[in-house]
Amino acid sequence: MVMVNKAGTADLKAAPKLLADAVLLLARIDETCKNRDHALTAKKFVFSNHVNEAFNVLLENGQIDRMEAGLVLTIIHQHLSEHLFSMLEYDVVRTIEKILMSHLPQEHRTHAALV
Repeated sequence: MVMVNKAGTADLKAAPKLLADAVLLLARIDETCKNRDHALTAKKFVFSNHVNEAFNVLLENGQIDRMEAGLVLTIIHQHLSEHLFSMLEYDVVRTIEKILMSHLPQEHRTHAALV
């Protein structure tokens, strides 16, 4: 059973829980889904809901602590494949791009919308 967060979008305390839930769900999908298409569909759901909402909360509050940064890196590096990335909706992709670019020094930001 997959839970969808009911917390308000600005609830900073919800972000770490959503990120931790996403890591657990994505790992469980990797362990249990034998069909690649089913796994991608399930991961797309997790990214479109848990991950997207958590990333938006972090961006709105402008705070990413060490724990949140570790969870973000785990999610991106271990669970976001090129194929999955190409399946995500535009707004989810933009949120992922913003969270990745949010801590780059200003001179390294190449996209005007991210500056």
